[in-house]
This record gives sequence, C-alpha cells and structure tokens, in this order.
Amino acid sequence: MPINPKTMYKLLKHPLLLLISIVAFACNSGSDEDKTIASTHPKLEKQLDRDSVNMPVTSSENAGLYERYQITMEEYENSGNYSAGNLYRGKLSQVDEKSHTEAQNFKTALREGMEEGINFAGKYTVVTIGCGTNCQRHFIVDRETGKITDQVQGSMGARYSTGSRVFILNPPDSSANYNQCQDCSPKAYELKDGKLQPLEK
Repeated sequence: MPINPKTMYKLLKHPLLLLISIVAFACNSGSDEDKTIASTHPKLEKQLDRDSVNMPVTSSENAGLYERYQITMEEYENSGNYSAGNLYRGKLSQVDEKSHTEAQNFKTALREGMEEGINFAGKYTVVTIGCGTNCQRHFIVDRETGKITDQVQGSMGARYSTGSRVFILNPPDSSANYNQCQDCSPKAYELKDGKLQPLEK
C-alpha cells in the first residue's frame, strides 16, 4: 500500500517514526511472498512430500536384490554341505601377534575378542574390529595354534556359527540400498584350511 505524501512529510520530521513505518510496510508487503508452498505450488508440495528423506531407502529394484541375496545366503547356510564337524575341546591358545602383519596394530582389540571363545567353524574365533564408519575387519584366529589364518573387511558386519564353515560377509539387510553401496553386497565364503574361499553359485 503506497504511503501518502503528506504522511511521508510528517514522518521525515521524525526519523525514528519513519524507520518504524518502513519496517512495517516491508513486513506487510512481504506477506504474499511468505505464503506456504501448498498455496502457491500444490503439485510441487505433493511431489516433495512423496520424495522426502522420510521415504524408505529401499526401492522395488533394491527389494529384488535383497530377496536374491537372502535366498542365496540361506541356501549356503542350510545346505548341510559345510558342517564344521566336531568342536575343538583342547586348550584355547591366545592370539599369536606375529602371525599376521596387522596384528600389532590391534593388540588390545584382538586379546579382548579372544575372550569370546570358539564362535566359528569348530575351532576358530572371529574377532571383529571397527576400522571407521561402515567398516569392520574380521580376523579369523585358530584357537588350537593361536595363529591368525585370515582376515576380511566388510561394511555391514558378518554372520557365522560354531557348527558351520560358511562365513557371510555383509549379511542381507532389507534396509540396505545395494544400488548405491557396492561394498555392502553380501558375499559368502567357505573356510578351508583356515582360509576363506569365495562361494560362487
């Protein structure tokens, strides 16, 4: 709304009143610009609401990937072809820190992890150590000799058991977006002579 010239003249006599009037005018004139996006662009608001970050990260394509990974890993784990046999009952050796080049860097974590006892393939202890955001190193330790026989790195943990030689790196997770995180893809291994060998379909 324009200011009357006479009013402007009177206000010029009082600079403080002028300043207050200008601020009030600016606030009133901006009221139309402050309307919500719903009143000005309803279609855009609907799109933003639909595509907001509150949506699940999964998609129909990702759901298909998850199902394939899940089925494949379950086939390995339930096949019965990778039984670990008898559980080792002898004395449990402590970790041999000279058996792996990286062991010296993780002395404390390895020693603490060994306290869990045998947790993989009949006589091994898997010790998982964080190496940053979404990063874990899994050390395979033979509890009969104390030697670190292998080590593998992943992004989403691991799944294994005392009675099986199957080691699943990055177990299937329905919330993972496999299209955007290649390092999150599940991988299956079989432990052979202390070494993790990839299982392929």
